[in-house]
Amino acid sequence: MKKKKKGLLAAIVVLVVLVGVYAVMRVAIPDEDQSTDTEESKETAFEEDAADITKLKIQSGENTYTFTHEDDTWKYADDENFPLSESQFLNIVSSITSISSTRELEKTDNLADYGLQNPEVQVVVTDKDGKETELKFGDVNDSVSGCYMSKSGSDTIYLVDSSVKSGLQFKITDLADKEEIPSITASTIKNVEINSNGTVQTLETNDASETGWTYKDRDGNTTAVDSSKVGEYMNNYSGVSWNDFVTYRTDNLSEYGLDNPTTITVNYQVTETKESSDEDTDDESKSSSDSSSDETEQVTVNKQAVFLIGKQDTEGNYYAKMQDSKYIYTLSADKVESMLNINPEDLVSSLVADYSFADLDKVTFVRNGQTYTAVKKEIEVEKDSDDKDSSDDSTETETKYYVNDKEIDKTAFSTFFSTVTSMEWQEQNQGIQAEGTPDITITFEKEGGINNTVEYYAYDANFYLVKDSKGNEMMVNKMKVKEMLDAFDSMIKNWESGETK
Repeated sequence: MKKKKKGLLAAIVVLVVLVGVYAVMRVAIPDEDQSTDTEESKETAFEEDAADITKLKIQSGENTYTFTHEDDTWKYADDENFPLSESQFLNIVSSITSISSTRELEKTDNLADYGLQNPEVQVVVTDKDGKETELKFGDVNDSVSGCYMSKSGSDTIYLVDSSVKSGLQFKITDLADKEEIPSITASTIKNVEINSNGTVQTLETNDASETGWTYKDRDGNTTAVDSSKVGEYMNNYSGVSWNDFVTYRTDNLSEYGLDNPTTITVNYQVTETKESSDEDTDDESKSSSDSSSDETEQVTVNKQAVFLIGKQDTEGNYYAKMQDSKYIYTLSADKVESMLNINPEDLVSSLVADYSFADLDKVTFVRNGQTYTAVKKEIEVEKDSDDKDSSDDSTETETKYYVNDKEIDKTAFSTFFSTVTSMEWQEQNQGIQAEGTPDITITFEKEGGINNTVEYYAYDANFYLVKDSKGNEMMVNKMKVKEMLDAFDSMIKNWESGETK
């Protein structure tokens, strides 16, 4: 019995709480249900044919804008030279040409209860006969995703979709017809040059570089940089878009810091379709075709995009324009700074020796006073019986690896060489004195391009000191070097014993 009483008391408490919540909500939200005329289905609150509208006056917050419609063209009446985006403004027009309400409220003496006494959004619609209709948009009722609207000549308050109000909250610059920034793909960029106050940094493809890319600093010093890290940087130029339109007036560039801008020049390539007429085709192709239609071919075309970067606005965004642009915009600080901040240390490969054996002529190892020279050779070998065909040759070309002119197991060498090329340095230092002789010396060579010797010195309990002939001095995890040395010794032992398979 006691349990039943406790359950009944709990139920009564819950009921009291729910009644209290309901009472609070009745006070907080204007009571549409007390109106004498409630419509649950959608009714038309305002309707006007877009073609019959000759003028719109829109108050959005503290700003009031007037737009005129003549000869099927909308213009910003306060500045007819403003590059109004027709498509964007037509979206606004269409949002008010037919406004439906989900509820209509009568006998609403206190407009302040609905945010309609001093509404933040008002629209005056003028039709072709000169008739004006004023629409006011008040508070948003989040519980039904609607906002309250009044209409001149009517005492009714309408509950309409809140998106109508939000669509009318804008700045005139939001409606500018922005110029497009060229579409640039990171993989197609061949060169980026940044010129700031006459000092230039350059990141460019370079066939003579071991990595295919070089960075040239403001003093003209050139450094080979990692192609994958360059690709990450180049992604900054993919999908660049303007933040805000600022102005079409470019007669006072100094106001935006664009009279002496930082210049970013991007040279890239695009593939375009070129049409070739019948005159470009040979006689045989002409005679074999009954059609006289033009043929097409894909061609690579060099392009250039030049960004001009000025000073920052009050929100930290940068004023910017393209070199051949007519207008001024803003770009986000994050985007601009990621484009401008080329740090060569972030672009240099963290790999000690980033070389592929397939791309080298030879690799020489000096270990324990012995010299081992590894090369690859293309050898003609007999095909397996299953691969032979009466119409084909009985031999095929196979790549084999040799050390000191003696064949070495290709898999074993590749496994060892991967420990060399995957090794990363932990930090770079300068001026550290190496002691003793290196535990191993590796020289990478390719005619006309690569000639780099890397020496590995035991340094302390945690690191090896690694030096190369390019002047780099690196600290490398001791265990990684030991792993490489063990793999080398094991490979050489098997090679010396005659294992080649």
